[in-house]
Amino acid sequence: MSRFSRAHIGLDLDNTLISYDLLFAQVAIERGFIPSDFRGAKRELRDRMRLLPQGEIEWQRLQAHVYGPAIGGALATEGALAFVRLARANGALLSIVSHKTAFSNLGTENVNLRDGAYAWLAASGMLGVQGVPEDRLFFEDTRDAKIARIVSLGCTHFVDDLEEVFSDPAFPANVECMLLTDVAGDPSGSFRTFRTFDEIARAFTTD
Repeated sequence: MSRFSRAHIGLDLDNTLISYDLLFAQVAIERGFIPSDFRGAKRELRDRMRLLPQGEIEWQRLQAHVYGPAIGGALATEGALAFVRLARANGALLSIVSHKTAFSNLGTENVNLRDGAYAWLAASGMLGVQGVPEDRLFFEDTRDAKIARIVSLGCTHFVDDLEEVFSDPAFPANVECMLLTDVAGDPSGSFRTFRTFDEIARAFTTD
């Protein structure tokens, strides 16, 4: 029997289930922040934009646009949908817990970020009979509220792309932390790292 059948797996949303790398680069090129031959992930784009005049503000505005009105152009992280369906088929309980406010303070468009994320999840197949049940999707205003939700749900595992979530003193010690990262090197915390959802799936089926 795989570990899926005994697991309640919590999943972060942005940059975990959803990959924005290509979309961020596309919008940044359209706005003239980077040359058309730019090749890099979101992290490299962020660091590059922060060097520009008003770079931090422009970066935040870019995020507001991508996470809001442009979210339909984002892609599912490679292997994410297959993982969700495999986990569900093998008896895991799944929840999505996202630190996402309803509106951005810097967005120029009055677009509800949560509505956009819900529409993306529904269109991608992440929600529904083979995916995460719609009543297991939670949006929280702060990281503290996100962690409190993970505690109240009783997650046994949580997948996130941010070390600081797992390093937070409030994060429950009894939840297995699974950091999704493509950054080389060891993390600072006592949690496992995975480069892909395929690696995470193997952890549930072979450990």
